[in-house]
Amino acid sequence: MLQAQKDLVKSTLPALKEHGEAITKLFYKQLLEAHPEVAPMFATGDQENGKQAQRLAGAILAYAGNIDRLDLLGPAVAQISHRHAQTHVLPEHYPIVGQHLLAAIHSVLGDAVTPEILDAWAAAYGELAEIMIAREKAIYAQGEDPPAA
Repeated sequence: MLQAQKDLVKSTLPALKEHGEAITKLFYKQLLEAHPEVAPMFATGDQENGKQAQRLAGAILAYAGNIDRLDLLGPAVAQISHRHAQTHVLPEHYPIVGQHLLAAIHSVLGDAVTPEILDAWAAAYGELAEIMIAREKAIYAQGEDPPAA
């Protein structure tokens, strides 16, 4: 990921603070409508009461705010990757999530999201997805088998 892209992602922090939950609520709505097969990966109660959207908004904000210091996110990445392994998240789920997350960012923030900002977020998401996939692969290798695709 280029430093210019990291700078663009960081420049979106104020918008994420203000609109993060709106982005994640729209993200989950669109994701689950388009891909109902992933619904079992999410706690129904947390979807209904908004906690899932709050957690994701917080995680996105933390990632954007620490994009130059990803080592600070190690404990959070470890916790999330273990949860992903428990709910059978696989590498092929990441492009689906990325597509819907970027669409939600663009929908909520509108014209404020330039093509350059969207490209920077795509690169940032891709980098994070690679980190998560590698961590989850290691968890599955330690004995927790991934489900059959």
